[in-house]
Amino acid sequence: MQHQKYAAMLVLCTTLLFSCHTNQSREKNNSSFTKPQAIIPIPGNTDISLSEEIQNFIQSNTQQFNVPAKKVTAIIARQGLKVIVDPAALQKPDGSPVEGNVVVNIVELTTAEDLLRANAATVSNGKLLSSGGSYYVGMSSDGVPLQVRKGQAINISIPKLQDNEMELFYGKRDSLGKMNWIQADQPLQFNARDYNLPYNPPYPDSVLYKPHQSKYHLYDSTGSKVIFSGKSMSIKEMVDELQRRGIDKVIDTVTINMRDVGFDCYGIRNADAFVFKRYRIISCCERDKERDSAAKAKQQLQKYLLANEKYTEQWQKENYENSLAGSLQQYYTPSSLGQLGWINCDRFYNQPQDTNMPVELPITFSQQTIQYFIIYRSVNGLISGTLTSNDKAVLKNLPEKQNITLVAFAKNNGLLYEYKEDLVTEKNKTIKMNFKQIPAAALKDIFGNNIRI
Repeated sequence: MQHQKYAAMLVLCTTLLFSCHTNQSREKNNSSFTKPQAIIPIPGNTDISLSEEIQNFIQSNTQQFNVPAKKVTAIIARQGLKVIVDPAALQKPDGSPVEGNVVVNIVELTTAEDLLRANAATVSNGKLLSSGGSYYVGMSSDGVPLQVRKGQAINISIPKLQDNEMELFYGKRDSLGKMNWIQADQPLQFNARDYNLPYNPPYPDSVLYKPHQSKYHLYDSTGSKVIFSGKSMSIKEMVDELQRRGIDKVIDTVTINMRDVGFDCYGIRNADAFVFKRYRIISCCERDKERDSAAKAKQQLQKYLLANEKYTEQWQKENYENSLAGSLQQYYTPSSLGQLGWINCDRFYNQPQDTNMPVELPITFSQQTIQYFIIYRSVNGLISGTLTSNDKAVLKNLPEKQNITLVAFAKNNGLLYEYKEDLVTEKNKTIKMNFKQIPAAALKDIFGNNIRI
């Protein structure tokens, strides 16, 4: 009987031990298993397209600068783009001048991935471009967008990202949001000289150092001869006679420094040799008024000098910073912008573009619109387009033997799909697009809020 009791206890312990080990194994397996992110069907049609405008993208990638309304200011963005902002060259849409501070928004696209995120294909009227950097430059004041005045320009310096000669293009988007670059006929050549901020102090030298112009005749000495009452006498004798008659006249001494009237005194040891004394006849009342006026002019001159000194200090600081940044970054020759918005430093890709590549799409896709992007690695270019699954899909007019990355997106039965592959373009070679499901969040990671699904 006691043997049976021991046997039962042994079975119970074995069972408990096995059960504990099994639970620990399950917990271990569960702890190392990560559930995939849920892919939730999205209601709506089967189309997937980019938004008509990229305002959300600009807001998340913009660099913002504040510029004083009455000062020419140099701006250097993170990737090196320089913009010289002259508020006097800007206007509001109604043609009125800028009165408040200027807010400058800059977006820099320097890689093919940047171009993809901005949906900024490098195409000019259907021709492929090799990009040396695409940029957005927008300006506003008090919330009102600004324009460049007719006959004026905004100066920019574009970083040199490629060794080839480039040209300036302006970007325009069509009603579907596709970018087309229009040639600005401005060749861009490498320039070793950096663009310096112009030196325009608030008060020019001609105002600060304008010599005093006396309205009275100046005599060489008090003994200078004059004719008074039909007699020849010195000016001192004439003033003495006028005072005896009760007329308010005195002889006033005027000191003239020849340096103040434009004569060069550099190299002359005895500076006093260029200081002369002259004499004039004036009333005491006029002399006192003139002295008060001269005192006020001296105070105003001191104010001007302090303002210029402050400006010069700031100008030297900014030019030093510009020179330091310029020494680390090479630039093309400075360019003049006649309009704000998207600009591109590009050159035409002049090799033949006669390669067609058929595309094999999944048979499960039915009447889907596929949005694709072709990234040209060797020329830093981008082409975008759409394919329809119920047609014979072909990628047309590609340059041959080019390394590309083909990226495509589709929507089927409420689910999102992505395809991405590195390829070499080859005539008539079929591309088999093997799409994989992705969550909506993955698509937004690529385009931000610029995507409409």
